[in-house]
Amino acid sequence: MVFKWKKFYDVGLFLLDHSDEEEYQRSGIGRLYYACFGESRDYYEKAFLKTLPSSNAHSILINALEDSGYDEERELGEYLRKLRNLRNRADYELSLRPNDVRNSKNNAELILDILNEFNIHPVRPILNG
Repeated sequence: MVFKWKKFYDVGLFLLDHSDEEEYQRSGIGRLYYACFGESRDYYEKAFLKTLPSSNAHSILINALEDSGYDEERELGEYLRKLRNLRNRADYELSLRPNDVRNSKNNAELILDILNEFNIHPVRPILNG
């Protein structure tokens, strides 16, 4: 069975809504990022006809999207980079900023909306098949 990365989005929201304790907030932000990373990676591999290597996969994916010839993919890359930065802060910084949770939720929602739109209205011809 193929893992549904989008389910991490639900886990992230559950953690963020379950408690205001910092460990839940940090973990929730991480789950939101990995939901979006996994879904974006699946899109990339299908649309770009490339498999991401395990080394530097996050940077390669984000850079490829931001360097795309399609505005919609560049936008996806920008939101994914912002969410990755928020996840990095949640994982490594001493404290979260007041808007980190809200910004993480907003970016994750935008990313998943863009990916959903790609399924309905593909920007690359390969997705039509």
